[in-house]
Amino acid sequence: MNRVSCDIIQDLLPLYYDHVCSADTKALVEEHLADCPDCREVLSHMSSPMPLPAQTIDQNHDEGAGLRQVAAQWSRTKWIAFTKGLLLTCLAVGLLFLVYAGLFKWNITNVPTRVMQVSDISQLKDGRIVYHVKMTDGFNVNQASYDTDAEGNFYVTPKRPIIKSKRFAGMGLSNMYYSHDLEERNAYEKSFGNGVQIRALYLGTADDRILIWEQGMELPPASESVELQFKSDENENKRPPGQPSGP
Repeated sequence: MNRVSCDIIQDLLPLYYDHVCSADTKALVEEHLADCPDCREVLSHMSSPMPLPAQTIDQNHDEGAGLRQVAAQWSRTKWIAFTKGLLLTCLAVGLLFLVYAGLFKWNITNVPTRVMQVSDISQLKDGRIVYHVKMTDGFNVNQASYDTDAEGNFYVTPKRPIIKSKRFAGMGLSNMYYSHDLEERNAYEKSFGNGVQIRALYLGTADDRILIWEQGMELPPASESVELQFKSDENENKRPPGQPSGP
């Protein structure tokens, strides 16, 4: 058999080195390598790591550092974007909650007197002034504010949220007797308010009001049914002065 040239064997060496050649090719290469130191040297170089030039190493190092900087910057940008997104989400949720509460929960709208029907203004035996209030528009009222101005006018102002509700519209402050102990209220104003004594009692506000009582006005005595309705108050803890009471 003729000897195979070194050029052919060296062309086959990569296949031999990677173990992807046939058995016949492997035998042929190994037979040649047994007698050819030059081809053995080429094979040994394949199994030895090839050192990179210093310039290439420095270039790779610089490129690696650049990639690390890019990765770090991207990581910071991603974290900043996540934080901004979280803050915006919290702000949006908080804003939605405030809008919901402001529209449906906070009692910030004064009820106009045109929808208030006042009747049975009278005075209990214990001196309290009582009167019945009914909201004729069919919407609920669950809060009333109280204010005394410098002239001694005491205002009881029913309030509602911006978005009104008809739930329980026939109950509570929408349809009940209000009662006020003016002596107790005067004592409260003297100790904790502006010290002005009450001269008149109004339902509503200074700009939209219904007169309930003023100094010099004599009110009829309350009926027995109204007296019985408020008798249970004697066994209850005292309310803040001027707070409406009911059955």
